[in-house]
Amino acid sequence: MTSVSKTRLPLQFAEGFQIQGRTPVQEDYFEINPDRGIFILADGFGGALGRQASEIVVKSVRQYLEQEAGDLDATMPFELRPYYSLAGNVLFNAISFANQKLIEMNRGKTWQDSGGASLMGGYLEGKLLSVAQVGACRLLLKRGVNVKEVVTSRSLLRQVDPMMEEGPGDAVPLMSFGTAKSLEPEITEIELRPGDQVFFETSGVKSEFRKKVLSLNGPSGLSHALDGLHAESNASMIWLGF
Repeated sequence: MTSVSKTRLPLQFAEGFQIQGRTPVQEDYFEINPDRGIFILADGFGGALGRQASEIVVKSVRQYLEQEAGDLDATMPFELRPYYSLAGNVLFNAISFANQKLIEMNRGKTWQDSGGASLMGGYLEGKLLSVAQVGACRLLLKRGVNVKEVVTSRSLLRQVDPMMEEGPGDAVPLMSFGTAKSLEPEITEIELRPGDQVFFETSGVKSEFRKKVLSLNGPSGLSHALDGLHAESNASMIWLGF
């Protein structure tokens, strides 16, 4: 497993926020715990059931991370993959734990009566940010003036045309919580530097919204920047500054 320094890179700010689009039910849900280095958002589908699914998977991942916290003698089921850091392995197992919670919620229901969700979760250990992705969320890294989409949405539309921006209802995830008994999350690990900014996004974050946020140096001007933004899609973002 990757060895990392335990001295955590100082976090200058951590903000989570949502915008309401035309869809009446807000199916996104997020939680952040800067003291523990935990940042999670989910993008549900299925209306009110999607909202419930998002909340269940986010809280389940957070619970697993807070209880296990990289402990190799974890009391919960733990599968070890040597090519990830300990933080990455804990995230990987947290995904399985959360998926089983949602499978239990959906048991005995038809697919029309079941909720599902995409999720992106981050766990900061030292300078290493481990990120788990399931479904149609994205992660961007801003370093200086350069911005790179480090983790890409895994949706049907992006698979057909990677250059197309998803509209409301387009982000059908290729993999999601609550629809399969086992998941193979995408794990990405990034060694961060002072000055880096990281953005966790649900599929509803469109280019206009993103450009407004990226133009800011920090969250203090966020409310003003988003005034007058007529969003089509519900969207959520977690914004970290180091």
